[in-house]
Amino acid sequence: MSDRSAQAPLFVDALALNQWLLERFDAAGRPLEQRVIRLALDLLECLTLALKDRNRDLRIEQADELLIRLRVLLRLAADSGRLRADQYAYVLGCVDTIGRQLGAWRRSLGPV
Repeated sequence: MSDRSAQAPLFVDALALNQWLLERFDAAGRPLEQRVIRLALDLLECLTLALKDRNRDLRIEQADELLIRLRVLLRLAADSGRLRADQYAYVLGCVDTIGRQLGAWRRSLGPV
């Protein structure tokens, strides 16, 4: 199994996260919703490029930073009533799963 195919679940989970968010947030709506969607799309793009070995180490670092920012904005969305408690718990679980996979991938590459 190649390194890239071993990382495929990461892409699948990031794609599913984007689909879920797009179903709940209006990209043309409120600024917070626009920003959440933009961060999630940027995350998907970074992971896609990293999986294709395009500046992999940089893209992994960027993806990690995007996850940090996305978590904060999702909390703000929940606190402001744009996400119900059950939706927030679900999406945070998705983000945490992506974060664990990204961390494992980073560790598998050895010291930076």
